[in-house]
Amino acid sequence: MANNAPVPLILTRPQAASEAFLARLPAPLRARLAPVFSPLIRIEHLSPTLSMGPQDGAVFTSANGVNAGPDGLGRTAYCVGPATTAAAQARGWTARQAGTDADSLVATLQSLHPTTRLFHLSGVHTRGDIAHRLTQAGLRISHIALYDQQLCPLTKAATQVIATAPRVIVPLFSPRTAAHFATSAPRLSNVHAIALSPAVAQKLPAAALADLTTAARPDAQAMGDALANTIQRNRL
Repeated sequence: MANNAPVPLILTRPQAASEAFLARLPAPLRARLAPVFSPLIRIEHLSPTLSMGPQDGAVFTSANGVNAGPDGLGRTAYCVGPATTAAAQARGWTARQAGTDADSLVATLQSLHPTTRLFHLSGVHTRGDIAHRLTQAGLRISHIALYDQQLCPLTKAATQVIATAPRVIVPLFSPRTAAHFATSAPRLSNVHAIALSPAVAQKLPAAALADLTTAARPDAQAMGDALANTIQRNRL
């Protein structure tokens, strides 16, 4: 039953992304939460050779790829999701949202079939085999890994909260971090997990969790809505 005690919210994205997600939540919802920051991914920038001409374009599947990449200088970028699109626009790219996930991005680019050379600028770990699929479709595209995503353990504070709190909420934004969390948490029976997508949910042992919700869309707004619904539905 609901009470006045805030519900622990374990935030597993890199610190800046977690803070941005929390800041976007409505104030009444934030008041119901006790955030605990425990990034499960550490971004380490790499130094690959990247030679982009003025007519070349980019494909971005995350804001991390935008942040690790070059300035746009007006060049075209095809992006997944509104947040990545906004980040690319802020870096000077002529950016458009071309999908909400890897599959819809591939479908859009197959339909548009741009003739310019494209670079998928992302991390080492990426989903959807985008460059290969688009190459098979006849596009000129290369995948360049600009950063690595190193897995991190849960912090002592997060471990303690999960071990002792009657209920905790854990939003999870990627299949890799979901799988990592599932094997790292001291227990799962008190965890209300919120998955960004079905692919994320598939990495979680649903039967072991107190609750598992999948966002209606793979974006931050839908994750916030799912978070609010989890609190209401479970009377937390």
